[in-house]
Amino acid sequence: MVLAARGVLPAWRTAPTASVLRDAGLPSGSTALEHARIRFALRLRTLDAAHPLKGSTKEAAAEQFNTWWSQLSDNTITVFSDGSEQYKDGAKLVGYGYAIYRGQSLVRTGSGAINSISHVFDAEAIGALKGLQCALEILRPLDEHIWMCIDSTSVIWCMRANASNTSQWAFLECHALIDQFKVGIRWSPGHMGIEGNETADELADAGANEGRMDDDRSAEPTISGIGTTARALADAATSDWWSRCLTGLSASYRKWGLGYSIAEPPELRLPRTLLHRLLAARTAHGDFAQYHRRFGHTDAELNCLCGYAKTPEHLVFCEISQRKFPCLAGQAGTPT
Repeated sequence: MVLAARGVLPAWRTAPTASVLRDAGLPSGSTALEHARIRFALRLRTLDAAHPLKGSTKEAAAEQFNTWWSQLSDNTITVFSDGSEQYKDGAKLVGYGYAIYRGQSLVRTGSGAINSISHVFDAEAIGALKGLQCALEILRPLDEHIWMCIDSTSVIWCMRANASNTSQWAFLECHALIDQFKVGIRWSPGHMGIEGNETADELADAGANEGRMDDDRSAEPTISGIGTTARALADAATSDWWSRCLTGLSASYRKWGLGYSIAEPPELRLPRTLLHRLLAARTAHGDFAQYHRRFGHTDAELNCLCGYAKTPEHLVFCEISQRKFPCLAGQAGTPT
């Protein structure tokens, strides 16, 4: 945006960014985002209370769900499903569970484990598919409708719209069955005392602990699980490299106790002159007496104008610096 503004204005390249944006009639990036946020907030404030974007509390949604569910006839099937991710004796366990009701009567349950290189989201998706498949197996000619009752809004979005990359096969199979049998989907808020949810939750925990896996794609690692493993390996590679390199760095550098990550360090936001001072002080590679002696700079000035030798720490204790920067005055110690 700033580049575009500079491109259309006959201004010097050193003109302040704020004035360039003002003269071009353009907002800054942060201002544009704030405007978008305010516009959306305005829209929310003008919506009807019953509009989906207004949302509702879990308590209210659970009450509405229970009222709806209690009125279903015996010709309506509801499929509750859930996933579980837990650790036992250091081992990761992931599983799913489902409970199928005809009216308000429990008619079928199921549970199982999936590959541990996965996450609870995968278990919820696979559990929903397994539950739907089981419901279709017991479908009777008189049954009027099937509802999938899911407590994860993320899973619901993938059921209704685009399937996620992870466990995509499960979502795509659900899409086909949902379209073929006109299956409905409802949000059933979790941990709110909804009978089917509580049953599916217990079954998911049991499925994860039992470790029984079906001989299908649920036994394979998922993309999200592999991604987590890949990130852990990458972090370990970064940490190992830094550990090896740190031993070869000077004691003066190691005393800073710096970690290492492949991300923008906050100090890069400093003005360039200040950043130079900081990096020089850390590495001891700069206009310092010891540095010049090490590299044989015979013509270098080894002492500061105050008379003391130039060292990485000298800037803090130098009386000239303290006069220029009063905040340095009174620091403990003496110049070296």
